[in-house]
Amino acid sequence: MKSGFVTLVGRSNVGKSTLLNALVGSKVAIVTPKPQTTRHPVRGILHDPRGQIVFVDTPGIFLGKKDAVSTRLNQMVHEQLEGIDAIVYVMDPTREPGQEEAAIQNILQKITVPVILVINKSDLPASQRLFLDVMRATDVGQKTALEISALKRRDLNRLTDALYVLLPKGVPFYPQGQLTDQGHEKWLEELIREKTFLRLEQELPYTIKVKVEEMETRSSGVRYVAATIWTTEDRYKKMIIGAKGQTLKMIGSDVRKELEGATQQKHYIDLHIKVDPKWPERFN
Repeated sequence: MKSGFVTLVGRSNVGKSTLLNALVGSKVAIVTPKPQTTRHPVRGILHDPRGQIVFVDTPGIFLGKKDAVSTRLNQMVHEQLEGIDAIVYVMDPTREPGQEEAAIQNILQKITVPVILVINKSDLPASQRLFLDVMRATDVGQKTALEISALKRRDLNRLTDALYVLLPKGVPFYPQGQLTDQGHEKWLEELIREKTFLRLEQELPYTIKVKVEEMETRSSGVRYVAATIWTTEDRYKKMIIGAKGQTLKMIGSDVRKELEGATQQKHYIDLHIKVDPKWPERFN
């Protein structure tokens, strides 16, 4: 048996969270087109006859912003490179490499942990993967390089095969069947944040957070969930609420539908919006 921790690294929106969900076989990390959707390292656990791999999804490296949230997210990436057994470096061939890619490669070239280079989005036509050759030529001292599709779950077996070769012998860290170390409350907060981003797309800044205030199953059998969406300005609050409260209702409906599909239990989602300009300064 083998076991170990594997950190997924890469810049924002290269598909790390999609890859994590595909490897684990369940939705443990939220996915949106927003930069830095991942706020906290999310662990997904792969169980296999060969052993257990604990994947750690990290926020994307995001240069050019000096706000409290961006600074803390970049720190988290460095922290998740300590005490691990392997790194999966994810690249997106549809986007031109830039300063963020160079910053990641500089980090990887200085560490001794084995690296597997993964070029994502192999499901797309060559006409869209304009920087494929550039990425094929990348050298961070990787043990191997693979081209996969996280979205279509293509060639993920090649990635797990390569990781099991690298990982040390050991016993499982988590019980059989556990897919994440993330508590239900935290997962719910992330789900609400995901649906808020998806409904508002580019209109809303990424600096929102969600706090679940109450969860209980009522006598009717309906699961009641009350949560607060925090934002930094009144104008963003108005965006989230929408005309006659319609946007907030749709966010709640999106959350409810996903929860009911996953749990087969009726849910009532009670969302409220509050403004706190200083919450990013207290981000942790």
